[in-house]
Amino acid sequence: MHPTIQQARPIWSTELRRDPTRGPAAQVVIAHLAEAALGGSDEPSLFSLAAELIAEALDVESVRMFRRRDSDGLLVSGGERGEPTDATLGVVSANAAESPFVAYALLVGEPVLVEDFATEGRFEVPEVYLEQEFASGMCVTVPGESHSYGVLEVLTRRQRSFTDVQSHFLQSAANILGAAQANNQRRIRSEHHASARERRIQFHAALAKCAQSLLASGGDDRLDRAVEALLTVSGANCVFVERNVDDGEIGLGTQRVAERVLPGTRGSAETSDGREVIAWNRMPKTRAALEAGRCVSSSAPNLDDCEIEAQFELSDGHTSELKVPIFADGDWVGLIGLAEPTTAREWTDEDRSLLSAAATMIGAYWERDGARDALLEMVRSKDLFLASVSHELRAPIATVVGTSEILRDESLDLSDEERSGLLDMVVSEGTDLVNIVSDLLAAAKADSGTLTVSRVSVSLRAQAAQVLEGIHREVDTPIEISGEPVQGIGDPGRVRQIVRNLVTNAQRYGGDTIRVVLSRGADRAVLRVCDNGPGVPEDDRERIFEPYASAHSDNPHSGSIGLGLAVSRELARLMGGDLTYRYHDNESVFELTLPLPA
Repeated sequence: MHPTIQQARPIWSTELRRDPTRGPAAQVVIAHLAEAALGGSDEPSLFSLAAELIAEALDVESVRMFRRRDSDGLLVSGGERGEPTDATLGVVSANAAESPFVAYALLVGEPVLVEDFATEGRFEVPEVYLEQEFASGMCVTVPGESHSYGVLEVLTRRQRSFTDVQSHFLQSAANILGAAQANNQRRIRSEHHASARERRIQFHAALAKCAQSLLASGGDDRLDRAVEALLTVSGANCVFVERNVDDGEIGLGTQRVAERVLPGTRGSAETSDGREVIAWNRMPKTRAALEAGRCVSSSAPNLDDCEIEAQFELSDGHTSELKVPIFADGDWVGLIGLAEPTTAREWTDEDRSLLSAAATMIGAYWERDGARDALLEMVRSKDLFLASVSHELRAPIATVVGTSEILRDESLDLSDEERSGLLDMVVSEGTDLVNIVSDLLAAAKADSGTLTVSRVSVSLRAQAAQVLEGIHREVDTPIEISGEPVQGIGDPGRVRQIVRNLVTNAQRYGGDTIRVVLSRGADRAVLRVCDNGPGVPEDDRERIFEPYASAHSDNPHSGSIGLGLAVSRELARLMGGDLTYRYHDNESVFELTLPLPA
């Protein structure tokens, strides 16, 4: 049991009281306090014990411990003995002459001894000290990890001269309190990191279950089961998915196709077939944000906005919502959202990350379902397609399956780091598969003459940044964007597809440095992806833009079937621009150009 205030009293003897801050007596006090600190006493108990020991050792009426408050002031933090004075001392003045006692000690960073407050001229003496007839005092700073943690103060009503020995004693006690606080902060950080790590494990487990549900071979409830996997880990009352539909009367609308709510809470009980189609023209700002790839959050305090009111009507009167767009084939096709019925929740980056990952999975799921017939026809008609696709898909699929089997094997004692690495591998290979399918679908549409693009003003920097954000979660090496902000005329989703293909190509075949550079030409917006790799042989520099072609056939990387560059050039030209390659100043440079806005 750690010493309490009552238990501490018997250690004092007549000899100790003569001068308890000298020699063995001081060592007894300091050792007693250190024992409590090392034993793990909580902060209030430790400060209270310190106040009691110091008050008896120095024979003073008041001992207080002050801590720095967000580096802008001082706040009493327990350990107080004697009559309270001013609990909050306020902001430390830049002018030491105008600072109160403890603030002055914090500023000078060394012990401050006061024999008589009535005649003190180094700082402004708090009026309450004189009102309560305190005559003398002493302050020392309490050291912290990066700056002083606070100040330890003693006051007495008897005028006296504190000695250097006594100030050294008080500083030793302050050092122990500072070390105890530093240990406590490190413990709190460690617990926070452990909690965050556990949260990440739950996060990835929910996404894995979501993916498993979507990849199931059959069942009409795959989407519902995927949404259910996200419900608990999200901490929200409701998780829902809405899909865009073309309605002959209202135009483009949205309809809820999946929803799960916590048991016993408010939520929609309708089936997807019975839910109303809501016109997007009622929510033009929300539509624009989602179509541009941005998240939309709303809460009850914003209900003065009529558009937000429409959102809440759509969502069964929820108080707070977060919505993340879903894209398939480069087109905005729906959204996934979280909702709270009664509380105005502040949505975090983690919430957005969870929904963004799920949105990518659902988009791929919808792409897969919509592309099944097209893929079968493509396989039947293209011998080259069959040979290439079967080879390139086999490797990432085998990796995903093999890694998943390892993760399922409970007999393997995997560390958190090993498990996280395996999950990252699954995500990376799954991303390659999604990109392969995206390019295949675009190539199929190009062959059939049905590949279309929209032509709106688009920020090249914003689209590139969105692509790189996803890539940076998978690799450690950052990719820089430089140059001036520039707008071009194009399809936002298709621009992202091109940038993703170019950056992925640079990662596979380029060097260790990749740059994205933006500029504005005389009549073109320009985006360049540069890498310091060996480059493409001169004879192959146009051939790399042909379907199923590659100038790096001996490269072992999976996730490429030789369609990315061909599809990207086709998309660029459909948008009124072009995609070219050159080798300049020991760099491979892929240059995307788009028309400038009028």
